Amino acid sequence: MADNGSAASRKIGQHLARRIGDHTYDMWFGNTTRLKVEGSCVRVAAESRFVADWIDDHFRADLDRAAREALGERAQVQLRVAPGLFEDDAAAPAASRHGDPGLPEAVWRPGREARRAERAPGPELRRLDDFVVGASNRLAFTAAERIAGRVGGSSPLLIHGECGVGKTHLLQGTAHRTRNETQGRRQSGGPAATARYLSAEQFTNEYINAVRANTIGDFRKRIRKLDLLAIDDVHFLCNKTATQREFLHTIDAIDLAGGRIMLASNDHPLQLGLSQALSSRFVAGMVARIERPDRETRIRIVQRLADSRGLAVAEVAAQAIASRCVGSVRELEGAVNKLAALQLVGPKSETAEVGLVLVEQVFCNGSWRPKTPLHVNDVIEAVCDRLVVSRADLMGSGRHRRVVAARGLVAYLARALTTLSYPEIAQSLGRKHHSTVHTAVGRVTKQLGEQHRVEVGENGDSVTLCDLIDQLRHEIVKGKGRRHGGT
Repeated sequence: MADNGSAASRKIGQHLARRIGDHTYDMWFGNTTRLKVEGSCVRVAAESRFVADWIDDHFRADLDRAAREALGERAQVQLRVAPGLFEDDAAAPAASRHGDPGLPEAVWRPGREARRAERAPGPELRRLDDFVVGASNRLAFTAAERIAGRVGGSSPLLIHGECGVGKTHLLQGTAHRTRNETQGRRQSGGPAATARYLSAEQFTNEYINAVRANTIGDFRKRIRKLDLLAIDDVHFLCNKTATQREFLHTIDAIDLAGGRIMLASNDHPLQLGLSQALSSRFVAGMVARIERPDRETRIRIVQRLADSRGLAVAEVAAQAIASRCVGSVRELEGAVNKLAALQLVGPKSETAEVGLVLVEQVFCNGSWRPKTPLHVNDVIEAVCDRLVVSRADLMGSGRHRRVVAARGLVAYLARALTTLSYPEIAQSLGRKHHSTVHTAVGRVTKQLGEQHRVEVGENGDSVTLCDLIDQLRHEIVKGKGRRHGGT
């Protein structure tokens, strides 16, 4: 009867989860109730009066329907409060197996773990070994490796940068490597380490659920004993005072126990709008920024993505993708995914190497271009902003190297992105003769093959001309699409 009762309880849980959704089910039934089936009667034990009342008010009809779907129309549901069943959550299954008279024989915990065993396993965490390291992310990667290897490094480590530059990959990779280290220690008889990757939203939801269910002690025991806690999108905690306070105490507890904290956000911690106590705690560790990958790194990312999909991409094709996908690594992933799909459905050729012809098909549908024609003023505005050059200086006769570089970039990009002729571009730049524009375009074209670097700010920072043109093209096209309602 115990096996039949457990199977029936599991079936009821599955029906209920389909009716109210997995998230709601996990919140109110995952850790705070027990089900026992006796014939056509379903006995539901709640951890507290609050949980029992909430279920009775909000989910009683769904629970009754799930019971009838599993047991037939004569099924009845009885709801009661039984906090004693939850005092030692970890020992409950073992006690039940040994016939402990204090626990019902056929009690089943209808939580996330029970349903997960019947579903296909979720995606694995990304790996540090698959992370492509370049000048834009080397510091953050090195810090993450030290955290994963427990060979020093500052904690908490907070990595920030734009969306799609690899922050999540580093957090997941660090957690994954820490878990692998755990397996090695267990095999050698050493102490086991534990690591968990969570989004800030998941942390918040688990904390709120624990407060509602009066299981905050279990929540803290589960989180604060970790050797590594990796929290993504920590900016989600803004305007959540109680959660920020709990998170601050969590950081301190893990730190005192010798564990590590790793965080990721879109902005620097002092710009997130978090509490002063939490912000100061973040900056007391290490803060590392990830920039957009440069062209060399983007090419290597394209090759890595292609290799993982069984594609052989020619160097010139990888360069073409890298020159158009500048905003984030996700753009590169999207382009390579479409490339793989096009090769799969296209005609088979004698060579398996992907070349420029197939790459051009990836970008031929217009989704990578503005929906309206570009104006030369779009180009001038982007170049002046990037090089910190005024429009008056651009139109003037000054020969400062940043001004000269700006004129050349405007000429080159206007010729590539607009429909203007050389005389029309010259007129836009305040020049009488179009030969000056022609010369500027030729100079830029030559410098592209020489890995020429351009000063982009008043503090002396520089970037390769090739990368700068890719970035400017991306900003101009993206800005144009935004102004005209594009995506």
